[in-house]
Amino acid sequence: MKISYEVPVITPRSTALVQQAWAIWDGKVKPQLSLGRLEHLAVDIVSMRESLAPQLGTPCLFLFASDHGIVAEGVTSSPREITWQQCENFARGGGAIGLMCAQNGIDLQVIDMGVAHDFDASLGIIFQKIARGTQNFAHQAAMTQEQCYKALKAGQDVVRKSYRDGYMVVAFGEMGVGNTSSASALMASLTGYDLDRCTGKGAGLSEQGLIHKRAVLARALKFHGKIQDPLEALRTFGGFEIAAIAGGMLEAAHLKQVILVDGFITTVAALVAILVAPAVQDFMIFCHKSGESGHAALLDHLGATPLLSLSMRLGEGSGAALGWLVIRQAMDLYLGMNSFSGAQVTDSVELLKTQGVNAHA
Repeated sequence: MKISYEVPVITPRSTALVQQAWAIWDGKVKPQLSLGRLEHLAVDIVSMRESLAPQLGTPCLFLFASDHGIVAEGVTSSPREITWQQCENFARGGGAIGLMCAQNGIDLQVIDMGVAHDFDASLGIIFQKIARGTQNFAHQAAMTQEQCYKALKAGQDVVRKSYRDGYMVVAFGEMGVGNTSSASALMASLTGYDLDRCTGKGAGLSEQGLIHKRAVLARALKFHGKIQDPLEALRTFGGFEIAAIAGGMLEAAHLKQVILVDGFITTVAALVAILVAPAVQDFMIFCHKSGESGHAALLDHLGATPLLSLSMRLGEGSGAALGWLVIRQAMDLYLGMNSFSGAQVTDSVELLKTQGVNAHA
């Protein structure tokens, strides 16, 4: 049976409760807007969830993994087996993301989209394998149309299940040796930015290695020519994990879940999703600015202001896991901080408003 793909309907987030949410903040025992971005975060989440008292619960972080045919061109210094080895490590609670999720109250799910390895079922890795890695996009499209659609739908399916299981916040991570090459090619193709601006050292290339990587990607972009359609660009350059993240983000926005966006590769997946359905960005929180070349420019392209800038470039969803701590703090303050009247403190915000001073004006 031929696989087709239907983009889910996404309704822009509501502004109906925004003024009431700001009134709640203004009633807290503090100067108006003195908590800065934390206040804006809470109001954004009120709009996303369409509730003045949104309960976010425990987030779920989906770590999609796949191998990449482009590694045959020598674009990475990392051996391919690191993909499956790290997946097993993450599934056992290891690595940075395993520890961060355990410490920060995030449920981690590792999903095999196309790893060139057979995992033992006891590890609990979710099987969505489409193939044992993508094709080498230096010579042909990375995916067939059917494979691309399968990957998009796989991302949708796991997010839809998470919603049925009660998750209101979803984060996305990735693992796949060579996937910065896919992400860089996709970014260059979809933004028109100079390839050098989109391409960094990934897991740690030498300067000579970076020159080679950029040359390989330049030839690949020339070989495939200009591609206007975002899903066709995804099919041509993307990895199965990047496609799954894009599909997952589209479904999460359809379900009005809060989407935590990690670093460079997940932001490229977000770019694909936004080009397919612009309203998906209404439900995204960009958690950090990666140290990987291209991410700052891509955030600027999307008009996105990240929560954190720590020069991290690990991937795995690590920036999203840290960003969750900031988001959780913002919501705890919004929902739990006492008011001027409750604290028996003079309402300085209302006094200033009577003098014509209003930070929201």
